[in-house]
Amino acid sequence: MWVITVFEKKNIRIFEYADKDEAIKAMAGFDRNAVLTYTK
Repeated sequence: MWVITVFEKKNIRIFEYADKDEAIKAMAGFDRNAVLTYTK
């Protein structure tokens, strides 16, 4: 599972993706303060 974690001023948002390519496309939509990770 691919996970994007977005750090905002007071919040943390988490998005989960099964496909790496889909996660990379979604990651492009965030300006900064986002991390892409993989977990089993």
